[in-house]
Amino acid sequence: MPVFAITTAVLGIVVATAHSVLSERVLLGPLYLERSDGLLAAKPTRDIIRAVFHMPSLAWAGLAIAVLLNRMQDGSDLLPITAAVIFALSGIGNLVALRRPHPGGLILLAMASLTIADILMN
Repeated sequence: MPVFAITTAVLGIVVATAHSVLSERVLLGPLYLERSDGLLAAKPTRDIIRAVFHMPSLAWAGLAIAVLLNRMQDGSDLLPITAAVIFALSGIGNLVALRRPHPGGLILLAMASLTIADILMN
């Protein structure tokens, strides 16, 4: 049973959903409600910022699910290795940018560890 891959997939969906929902409610929504005559006044700029903000969420969830599907199909280790590197870099980047432990960064590091464990155990 691919326990590590299943756990990675579940965590990937959780962290992606939390990142998107919380970023909309806590950061982007309030930011866009403020009156702006500058850069944020243009709708295309707002749309680009929103898209760029949600892209990592899509990548994390997609890669986490791909790790599970790869394991279920007995695929090569290239995809999980790539995913583990992306999860690790995202987690480290999160921790460095915020200069403190953050649940999202810690979950991404756990996903990287679980993906590596999945590679080593299977």
